[in-house]
Amino acid sequence: MRLSISYDSLQEYILEHDLTENDAIVLHPRDYDAVASEYATENNIMIYRSFEILGVPVLEDTADEVKKNNIYVMPLAAS
Repeated sequence: MRLSISYDSLQEYILEHDLTENDAIVLHPRDYDAVASEYATENNIMIYRSFEILGVPVLEDTADEVKKNNIYVMPLAAS
């Protein structure tokens, strides 16, 4: 059984895999909604767009390519 993705598990994943602002995390829409809700509640804010955890952007998969309970890391173009 796979564990569900949470705000805390994403923080751990970012630290364990040394992700930076040059990477982005893409999540299945259901995982994204759950983490975004948890993030908003913990930080007492409203989320209208993607958000960042430890400086790493967290995006919702709109192309239906990321499976539920999976984390996809996408390198961002260097500016």
